Amino acid sequence: EEAGMLAGDVIIAVEGQNVAGMDTTAVRDLVRGQEGTQVLIGIQRGDDTLEMSITRKTVQTPVAEYRMLEDGIGLVTIYNFDDRCSDETLGAIETLLAQGATALVFDVRNNPGGYKHELVRILDYLLPAGPLFRSEDYRGKVDVDESDAACLELPMAVLVNGDSYSAAEFFAAALSEYDAAIVVGEKTTGKGYFQSSFTLEDGSALNLSIGKYTTPNGVSLANVGLTPDVTVEVDEETAFLIYAGTLDPAEDPQIQAAIEILKAE
Repeated sequence: EEAGMLAGDVIIAVEGQNVAGMDTTAVRDLVRGQEGTQVLIGIQRGDDTLEMSITRKTVQTPVAEYRMLEDGIGLVTIYNFDDRCSDETLGAIETLLAQGATALVFDVRNNPGGYKHELVRILDYLLPAGPLFRSEDYRGKVDVDESDAACLELPMAVLVNGDSYSAAEFFAAALSEYDAAIVVGEKTTGKGYFQSSFTLEDGSALNLSIGKYTTPNGVSLANVGLTPDVTVEVDEETAFLIYAGTLDPAEDPQIQAAIEILKAE
């Protein structure tokens, strides 16, 4: 982004080497190098072919971001539930509350999930006493994560779509089952199993499902997904702009639908 690359640009060469047909791992390895050095990237932008010299450096992408919308409604976008998610998400909430937020919209569209402990810590902050997340392995061992009584009592909404996956789905489902938030958007992916990875002698790996997850109420989302309380579908062009993060909230029909719902409460 700093070098001027745009969402939708297609990388076609690295240091003059054509990368057509290479997988993403191979291209990544060509792009990466010693911090502070330059790498020449060839891109296709529509009908134009461009070259960009980009400085290599360590980049830590945000896991969660926030902004204040109209009428005191805060927007928290959670990109994944990986490391730092709970710290950044709770920090975003606290900042918005300090700025006077009276309602919150959580955006977990295109969120691929992540770690259970990050998810549970956020849900514990938001929800009252009770179960937050249930898991059961194939030996029948059941594990239930519980919330304490402290909770956030604000009107809330959660945005989901067909690429909301795993922890993102369970985040929205938990808030919905506690009647803590309205779910807006499109039906989610429908993951309901957890895996363990086994590395093989040739360097490949096997990802094996070893148990199942359910919502606080014991509902499985496997192959079913979560259906929003309010369905708002978008066309392919709008979906791409949402994925790229370039659509202004004022032009985002799903954000605007959530705002209208929260304003009516």
